[in-house]
Amino acid sequence: MAEPTKGTVSEIAGRIGRRLRFPQLFTFVLVLFLIDLVVPDAIPFADEILLGLLTVLLGSLRREAPPEEPRVEKDVTPSKPESPGS
Repeated sequence: MAEPTKGTVSEIAGRIGRRLRFPQLFTFVLVLFLIDLVVPDAIPFADEILLGLLTVLLGSLRREAPPEEPRVEKDVTPSKPESPGS
């Protein structure tokens, strides 16, 4: 069984961040979410749930893949030789 690739947290975050459509906004909301988990509030878990859902939403928005070039079909069937009696 192959070993999983090892990397630091910043390397893993960098790989994930390159695929996101809004990496700076995702990072900002994630930091707000982590701060909000530590700071006490009046309505428990309401803002944590909203910020968590927003973070998941931003994390799921991927960049669009570049359009693929149209494939050209080539006819590679060999032609039949002509018979001399035809």
